[in-house]
Amino acid sequence: MNLDHVLARHFKPIHQSYDWRDCALYALGLGVGDDPLDEDELAYVYEGRDQQAVPSMCVTLGWPPLWIAEPQTGIAWTKALHGEQRFALHRPLSASGSVRAEHRVSAIADKGSAHGALLYFDTELFDQASGERLASLRATDFLRGDGGCGSHGTPPGELARIGAGAKPSAAITYRTPRHAALLYRLVSRDYMPIHADPVVAREAGFDQPISHGLNTMGLACRAVLKRYAPGHPERIGAMAVRFVSPAFPGDTIRIEMFEEDETIRFRAWAVERQMMVLDRGECRLATS
Repeated sequence: MNLDHVLARHFKPIHQSYDWRDCALYALGLGVGDDPLDEDELAYVYEGRDQQAVPSMCVTLGWPPLWIAEPQTGIAWTKALHGEQRFALHRPLSASGSVRAEHRVSAIADKGSAHGALLYFDTELFDQASGERLASLRATDFLRGDGGCGSHGTPPGELARIGAGAKPSAAITYRTPRHAALLYRLVSRDYMPIHADPVVAREAGFDQPISHGLNTMGLACRAVLKRYAPGHPERIGAMAVRFVSPAFPGDTIRIEMFEEDETIRFRAWAVERQMMVLDRGECRLATS
């Protein structure tokens, strides 16, 4: 990585408008609506029922171009993986609107030449008309090929571990379709080729294209909504999670949830492979 270039890079604000169709397509990308009789989920995919937005859709708004692939960055971008994602909503996400997204690299943690580096990328979302702040996002990218690049700034604190031997309060299982990543990249505008191109996936060390971590996080948001806030997406104020291993399109994903007052901790497993894919998840609920 060219650390000086990355730290000096200016990100122009991104302006995006979205409507009820975009909200419905995002929800469909999470499998919402697979049971046409589930009226708790119908409002996320059907404009005739006082349509609502899945809160985790905020992570897709104002998505920047694939800037880490620019040659000037010097980043081994085909080896990059999404390590963590956090978001905090400052008001409930509406089913339509126009946003301005402002981006910056907030920190870089060099783990050493053999262990890669962590890049922390912050996004602030604002209402285009009023200027009101809508959401704060933080992505952590694991740059597996960029150890030894040098560090900058102060990384955020660690996400809390789920206690050893903890018993889930609830669990929900979703079967993802084989084309899940191809669909999600369109609804999210995250066009990283590792999710679509088998050649790029193999270069990154995978036998096939992998699912977006944010898609799996969206499944967790869907599960929390279903179990703890049916019909009330405004109760979800913040979410954070660590992506511990990639999920693959076609995996059956089991979301395990652990109640701690108004915080729901969660993790997720790819059932067939007995592989944990999400860990240290937490969702903060507003009081009903």
